[in-house]
Amino acid sequence: MAVKALNERQLFRMKRVNLEKRIQQYYSKTQDSESVIEYGMAILVFNAITMTNYSFVCKDLIQEIFLTKEPTDKMREFCLYFYDFFDYNEWENVRDRLFKSRAEFSERTRRIRPETKYVRAASAPTNKKRDWLYENYWVDDEKNRPEKERYGYEYHTVFRDEHGKKHKLKFQNADISIPRKKLLVLLEILTKLTIFEENGVRKFAEVVFPECRGTRKTTYYVDEADDTAFLQRMRHEIEKL
Repeated sequence: MAVKALNERQLFRMKRVNLEKRIQQYYSKTQDSESVIEYGMAILVFNAITMTNYSFVCKDLIQEIFLTKEPTDKMREFCLYFYDFFDYNEWENVRDRLFKSRAEFSERTRRIRPETKYVRAASAPTNKKRDWLYENYWVDDEKNRPEKERYGYEYHTVFRDEHGKKHKLKFQNADISIPRKKLLVLLEILTKLTIFEENGVRKFAEVVFPECRGTRKTTYYVDEADDTAFLQRMRHEIEKL
């Protein structure tokens, strides 16, 4: 039975454990290392935006591909984004496998080098950022402030496909305090990927940045029991982030 490729909903919505299993299953059935590399790129972008921990997803698989698979242009194009996935000796091996010389490596990665800092694991937002957002994104009467768990933060982004049609992409539990310059760089990384298609048309070909925005919402349930259960569930989920 053929295994389906992952789409943006799965890559940006699935729980980490299930996502890793899904990617592993896809690779086991297809040996499609090119798509797995692009899945990894998409998750690097997602990890830089969301406050949920998606650092080093499928690290062992990414290592295996770069250290053992026949070098390709895609591996050369994206290798530097995965620098944190390797120790020093492993990275030296990756670089030597993919490039004929250090000069070639420097030239091929020169343009993307400034943006790779935005997908480093050390710079990714964490659950602690929710506390900061709660304290700094409230402008009304302090006495009426809802519980922290009621708040949800999202980035609503817009892209054009290769034919000019608009497509929306939502990032949940997002750090909406990300500087606009950083957000643009992250979203433009997605325009380099070929995995997001609809009827053979690449969906995220261009960022419509003026229409991208962060939002904050609050959730209440009319039924008191449902509302209490919601708060308990959110507290539990936030503790696991």
